[in-house]
Amino acid sequence: MTERKAVFYGQVELIPGIVCDGYVLTDDTAVMSERGTAELLGIHHKSLQSVAVNWPPKTLEPFIDKGLSVAVNRVEVTAKDNPHKGRKIIVYETSFIESFIRGYALALAHRKLRKIQRHIGERCVILQSSLVLTALEVAIKQACGLSPNIQQTAQKNYIDVVKLIKEFGFTCTAGDDIAIKKDITQFLNVPESTLNSFLRKHKNDIQPIQLNSATIRSFGGKASRMNGYHLDDVTKIALGMDSVIGIELKKQVFGQIGSFAKPETSSEVQWQKVLSSVFEGFDLHFNYPIGPYKVDFFVAKLMLVLECNGYCHRYYDPKQEKVREKLITQKYSLVRFHHQISLETLFNGILQAKPGTMVKLYDLKQLGKEMPFKVNSLNA
Repeated sequence: MTERKAVFYGQVELIPGIVCDGYVLTDDTAVMSERGTAELLGIHHKSLQSVAVNWPPKTLEPFIDKGLSVAVNRVEVTAKDNPHKGRKIIVYETSFIESFIRGYALALAHRKLRKIQRHIGERCVILQSSLVLTALEVAIKQACGLSPNIQQTAQKNYIDVVKLIKEFGFTCTAGDDIAIKKDITQFLNVPESTLNSFLRKHKNDIQPIQLNSATIRSFGGKASRMNGYHLDDVTKIALGMDSVIGIELKKQVFGQIGSFAKPETSSEVQWQKVLSSVFEGFDLHFNYPIGPYKVDFFVAKLMLVLECNGYCHRYYDPKQEKVREKLITQKYSLVRFHHQISLETLFNGILQAKPGTMVKLYDLKQLGKEMPFKVNSLNA
């Protein structure tokens, strides 16, 4: 039997921040490296070795295919630009990875996993849901003539900002989904006056929930009246405020820019298409009214305004633009960008954005060239 070789190589990022080595073998089989498989599944690679050798674990026996072979696959890497070229490595086929995910997910659902296995089952449930959603989205979009970025779609389906803030340690006092101000100020490490100022500025975007006396008493509160905030609004606050936690959250959500599609044309329509994909789930609006003005893009969950400007920007009235910018930045972060910049540069600018400032990603004297960004304070 001819030895199979890994002839194609690429990096797979289905979960944001977890980059795995993927290969295609000479017989067209798609595989993943041993370490990459372990990281994808949330298990230490030595533990994966043990599981594979003793496959299947007793807890998974009722939930997997009986005839599935998990014999160790050792292949030679011949793919170009690979650090392991010329070496033999252990890989796992997609059939094993799928069976592993399905087995642990079903075992978790039937409460058959031991305590030390549950985190693997939870990871597999999320992965399973994310991959099914990704397959559905990609199939529909491709049928409609679009060319979706599959890895980006998978990452978007895996990320849930509400889940993310919980992973950062956020807890709700007034129930699973309702937080009080103390929860928010402690999480963001900001004084209540700063939070109150933010809430006043965004009173049209963030609607408080008036808690009844029974709810207040349930967590030991003594106030006669108190407002709560739904977790969805807490994410707006966390991502919208210029706090250490808020900046870190934005990096977690948007830190891996390399897999995002890059616009190939200079039109605002193209940016609309790209940003619709990137900001799906973040309440993105086009031509959104703010006061007497309309802005190109408004991302509600980030309290962020994006203005895409082309060559016609040189003819704008600079005095009127300053008035417009000052009004917008009273409540929101503002990023103005030239239509020919890269998506990576745009997101680097977004990570610098905060209320009261305007991040400028172009130079009027050198329109058409991608410029380093600069931040102007408008509310000093």
